[in-house]
Amino acid sequence: MSNDPLLPISIVVCFHNPGASVEHTLAWLGGFAAAAQLILVDDASGDGTAERLRSWSAQHRHCTVIALAENHGPARARNVAVEQVRTEYVWFVDDDDEPAPDALAAFGRAIQDGTPDLVFARARFRSADGAERWADGVDETVVIGRHEALTRVLRGDIQGFLWSKLFRRSVLGDEPFGREHPQEDFVGVVGAIERSTRIALSQASVYTYVERPGSLSRDRRPDFRRYAVARDVAVSAARRAGVDGVVVDYFRLWFYAIAVAFVPVRRGAAAAEVSEGIRLAKVELRRLDLSACAELGRGAAAHGRIILLVGRLYPLVLKPALLLHDLLRRFRR
Repeated sequence: MSNDPLLPISIVVCFHNPGASVEHTLAWLGGFAAAAQLILVDDASGDGTAERLRSWSAQHRHCTVIALAENHGPARARNVAVEQVRTEYVWFVDDDDEPAPDALAAFGRAIQDGTPDLVFARARFRSADGAERWADGVDETVVIGRHEALTRVLRGDIQGFLWSKLFRRSVLGDEPFGREHPQEDFVGVVGAIERSTRIALSQASVYTYVERPGSLSRDRRPDFRRYAVARDVAVSAARRAGVDGVVVDYFRLWFYAIAVAFVPVRRGAAAAEVSEGIRLAKVELRRLDLSACAELGRGAAAHGRIILLVGRLYPLVLKPALLLHDLLRRFRR
């Protein structure tokens, strides 16, 4: 057994009916022996996951297993886990993805250099067809403040995913992910930024998000409320921090207006949901200064203008472009 000191990091993983894939998760968790605490939450699985977690934890003295009696989704499961954290920092990981083997070492280096409130690292995204791309983070190592962090999130330079970030427990607050399930990752990240003064950016790639059939990102039925809740949380935080109004408008453009129109078409949602998404997008777009937004992103501003111009014909314009995009991506692989 290694005599190296444990890192003051808790790893939180929530499970719900993972089936046999729980063994894959436990295998990579076993490689993170440097973490001072492991918190595994079974969110009322019906496949024996809680029993398997308890059996595994018996061989790992720093592991805590929480078995919830009722399923309420990942937001509540993570909130329950946060209550059990006994370390200075927390890392939230999904059970069906691939954390980098050296992720803890990367986070350890970041927190030893100035004790930041948050660490924003980099992450990859692997789509269901095997294609990979960068999903989060920036290629630089620097410490920034609250205002700059919020600005970068609103500009889309840094995304609101949990798994590429390390949180100081004190900046999470109580119930950081709400009680329901509307963009709880993004809401939790924005809230943590508001409570932080030092945010360290790391070039290290710590995670690969793996898209799978049935994942939220592939659900055909868009939840427009999720987008609205997250938008409102971020806009309120930005205004309290004095973030430039053009940056706020640009965020509302790409995060909400374009998304609620684009996502239903991309996912093949029902016609009524596609129409509702276009309607919501047009309402939002009419409130924005698209000319000013173009200074931050010409493509996004042009996309917004197309939605306003073609309205309900938007799917007819978008689908050929998506087809060409997908063909080119397959050709390049």
